Amino acid sequence: MPLKIAMSTYSMYGGWLCERLLSEGHKVDIYLENPEYANILGGIIPPPLVKAKGDPFPPYKKYDLSLFDLTGREKQAEYSAQYCPTLGDGAFNCAAEDDRNFGIEVMEEAGVQVPPYERFTEVSSARSFIKKTGKRYVYKPDGGQEQDCETTYVSSSAEDMLEYLEKVNALTKGAPFILQEVIKGTEVSVNAFFNGFDFYLPLVTLEEKKFMNEGNGPNTGCAGNLIFPLNEGSELYKQGLKKLTKYLKSIQYTGMIDLNTIANDQGLWGLEWTPRFGYDSSAAEMLCYGGNYGEMLYKIATGQVPDISWKHEFAAGIRLSIPPYPSEFKGKHPSGVPVKGIEPDDLDECYLYDVMLDKKDSLVTAGYSGFIAVPMGGGNSIGEAFARCDSKIENIHIPNMQIRTDIEKCTTKRYNEIERMGLLR
Repeated sequence: MPLKIAMSTYSMYGGWLCERLLSEGHKVDIYLENPEYANILGGIIPPPLVKAKGDPFPPYKKYDLSLFDLTGREKQAEYSAQYCPTLGDGAFNCAAEDDRNFGIEVMEEAGVQVPPYERFTEVSSARSFIKKTGKRYVYKPDGGQEQDCETTYVSSSAEDMLEYLEKVNALTKGAPFILQEVIKGTEVSVNAFFNGFDFYLPLVTLEEKKFMNEGNGPNTGCAGNLIFPLNEGSELYKQGLKKLTKYLKSIQYTGMIDLNTIANDQGLWGLEWTPRFGYDSSAAEMLCYGGNYGEMLYKIATGQVPDISWKHEFAAGIRLSIPPYPSEFKGKHPSGVPVKGIEPDDLDECYLYDVMLDKKDSLVTAGYSGFIAVPMGGGNSIGEAFARCDSKIENIHIPNMQIRTDIEKCTTKRYNEIERMGLLR
C-alpha cells in the first residue's frame, strides 16, 4: 500500500531513509527546518519543501505517516500526532534522550539496574564528590541534540576526571551533568519497535564510537557497527528492553526505542535511551529487514502487528569521512570533492549523508560535515556481512578518505563475549 509520508528534519540525517521509502513506492515530502542543509543528497532525493507562510508547522493532516529523524522538536511532533500517526519525536522521546535523570528514573521504574550516579549543576560539588569516592566516572551532560559526541567523557581514573572536569564542562557551556560510575563489561544496545502494546523486531547493535582504531581518538557517535536480529527469549532482551513494556503501554508510546547497556557476569546495566532512528544502525537495520519498511513503520504507528521479516542474519557498516571530520568547523568542510565508486543502484546498501550530485550528475561532497557514507553488507555470518561491506569499500575512492580498519575485529570480540555470558540464548 503506497503511503503519503512526511519527513521532518533539521539537518537531513533522515534523507537516506527517504530514498529507501521512495524506492518502495511511497510518496515522501521532506520538510527541512534549516535551509543551510538543503544541498545534502541534492539530486538524489526530491528537494525539501518549505511550509506555507504563516503556518507554524507543515500540513501533517494530509499524510498517512509522519516521521522525525531526530528528537528535539517536541511541540512540532505533538502537533503532528494530532493529525496523523507520528514516529521519532515527541514529549517522551525528548525527555528520555535529553533529560539524563528522567531516562535513568524510567530504567529504575522498569526494573533495569543502573550504575550508581549523581547529578550536578556545578563543577565544585562534582570535584568534592570525586575526591571523596575516589572512583572512576563517566561525565554525561544534559542537553540531548544540543550536545555533540565529544562532551560525553569516560575517564580512566578519578584523577583523570578531576584533571579534565573543567574542560569538558566548558565544552557543554556549563550544562547540568551526571557522573555515573564506570561499570566494566561489554557495551551492547538493543533496539525494537513498540506499537502501543508490545515490542516487535528486536535487534542488537554493537557500535564502535571512537574515531580511530582500537577505540582511540574522539567520540564520533558511530565509526562502524554490527547488527543482528535478537531472539525474544534471550536474556539480553528479557533483562533489558522487555522490562519497559508495561511503562510504554501506560503512556501509549509508539515508535522505535534503543536501550544502551553494559553487560557483564552480574547482568545488564542500563546506560541511556535512543528513542528515535539511530545513525548508522537504522540503515543497517533497513538492510536486514526483508519487508516493506514504510509499511512496517505505519503498522507500528497505528497499533498493528508488523510483518516479521529478516533477509539477513547479520549486517555491518563502516563510516567513511574526510578531514576535518570529526571536528565540527562550520564552513571548513570542503564541497565538490569527488566520491567515486558509489552507484545509484547501490544506495540500498550504502547510507549517504554529506554528498550531492553536481551539474554532471557525478557524486561529490556537499560540504557540511565530512561524514560521507556508510557502505554496508549483509550475510548469514559476521564474516560474510563484513566481507560484503569491505568489497564495497574497496571500490570507493575519495581523496583523503578516513576509515577505521578494525571494526570487524572489535565487534566480533564483543559478540563472542555476550555469547559467552549466555545473553543471546
